[in-house]
Amino acid sequence: MRSTVSQRTLKRVNRWKLVALLSLLGGCFLIILSVENLLLSSLIAFVVSYTFGPGVNFLERHGTSRTLGTLILFALGGGMMLLFFWGIAPYLGETLLRLKDDMPRFIEGVSRFISELESRVQGIAGPLANIDLTSRVETVLTTNTSRFFEGLPSYLKTFITVMLLGPFLAFFMVKDGRTMMRTVLGLVPNHLFETALSMLSQINTQIGQFVRARLLESIIVGLVTSAGLFMISFPYAVLLGITAGVTNLIPYLGPIIGAVPAFLIATVNQYSSLDIALVATVYIVAQLIDAGFLIPLLVAKIVDLHPVTVIIVMIIGAQVLGILGMIISIPVASTMKVVVSTLYRHMIDTRT
Repeated sequence: MRSTVSQRTLKRVNRWKLVALLSLLGGCFLIILSVENLLLSSLIAFVVSYTFGPGVNFLERHGTSRTLGTLILFALGGGMMLLFFWGIAPYLGETLLRLKDDMPRFIEGVSRFISELESRVQGIAGPLANIDLTSRVETVLTTNTSRFFEGLPSYLKTFITVMLLGPFLAFFMVKDGRTMMRTVLGLVPNHLFETALSMLSQINTQIGQFVRARLLESIIVGLVTSAGLFMISFPYAVLLGITAGVTNLIPYLGPIIGAVPAFLIATVNQYSSLDIALVATVYIVAQLIDAGFLIPLLVAKIVDLHPVTVIIVMIIGAQVLGILGMIISIPVASTMKVVVSTLYRHMIDTRT
């Protein structure tokens, strides 16, 4: 009789633990989505924590307290970032002002290019191709450009907020992450504890390796692109390099998206065929380095997803969160794969 009562009590406790765990996870998810800038800040925090976490673990294994180790690495990292922004901020400010002055000329050049293309299409297809695309594109470009530069102070404010809040959250994730994880695992029902522990370990290892590899890959691609464009005296070299590095985080489409601004600038400025070929060479060399060395050494086999799956989750991510969704779609899909496969194995083992 006592055994039956104990089993009922244990089942009831496990159910309440599961409800509490799901409520906690769901509540955190809703808060992250509903609070302004918290989603992006949380993503920055995860990237920073996965970047500094191994270093803190190394210092802790060699006798340094976790708090002191976290303070040391975050102080060094913060100092390096401050020096970087201190050095590059004047250049970026000057580049943005020059870009603002040049935008009317760029818009005019794009409109002229589309008008010439439209005339050629009309010459082949006749009146059926008369869609007046030039005026529409010019209106869209003018409106969006004006909106961008008018909202630039707001974008800078958001950027500063995210760059302050993200590392702040990351500091406590690195320092107190194990305590937080033990608290969460305490809510896991007993019969799922080992499964949850194994699943979290796999996710933490796989996503950590993926984040660090992709971050290093993006930095190298950005530096190579900036250096190449600078060597051929192409305008906005650093800004275009940063764009190439960030968009390179998007699988498959990223390199194309990152190269489009440079070719638009070259076309509008009526660069010669040789100059355009040099620009193409810079981007091709950057991608050859990425595909030939960085991906095989850093990224390959970390996230075992089929290319078709990658494309599908990228489309879903783009529909939900735009470019940000495309960037995070792969680690999210990888996490879901680990969760589903681990739970499936648990159910099979339980039944057998």
